[in-house]
Amino acid sequence: MIRALVFLLVLAGCQMAGDTPDIAPPTALQGPAVEVTSLDPVALAPEPAPAALKTPGQIACERRGGSFVGLARTGMMTCQLPTRDAGKQCRRESDCEGQCLARSGTCAPASPMLGCQSVLQEDGRRVELCID
Repeated sequence: MIRALVFLLVLAGCQMAGDTPDIAPPTALQGPAVEVTSLDPVALAPEPAPAALKTPGQIACERRGGSFVGLARTGMMTCQLPTRDAGKQCRRESDCEGQCLARSGTCAPASPMLGCQSVLQEDGRRVELCID
């Protein structure tokens, strides 16, 4: 209790003394004009990998319009190419360049179709095909 009273008295004495350091007015700060330059926009898309880091197979795949993708279970890479007849109506495998998708009755957009797909075989039977 006494410490608190002493602290308050000391604090009050400091405030009453009125000794404040000299503070320069804002107009006293002079200097050269500040130059402002704009920054070039940052590219949001990542740069494609340099050709030196790509395998010959990946380069060949990309030249054919494909995507070099990894298989889920093995981590191995394969070339997935777009099909020319994607979305065309089909009733059997031979109606398509790739697979005939059973759910939609249309030709697959890419070959090979990765993952599990319901496809129609040549005789029109529906089977489950898993590629990974």
